[in-house]
Amino acid sequence: MKKLAAAAILLAGMGLLVGCQDEPEDKMEDASDSMSDAMDNMGDAAEETGDAIEQKAQEAQ
Repeated sequence: MKKLAAAAILLAGMGLLVGCQDEPEDKMEDASDSMSDAMDNMGDAAEETGDAIEQKAQEAQ
């Protein structure tokens, strides 16, 4: 999960760096898209963590 969170933050940061070369409107749109992608990745990571916890609980029974 930590790797997915780090990847999401890295993607968001890369999006912001790329935005330095664009027009202000494009920068805002790119930043918004990057944050949206990061939030999606965080949601996926949380879901995978929940699935792993559930699997471990079933294995323990």
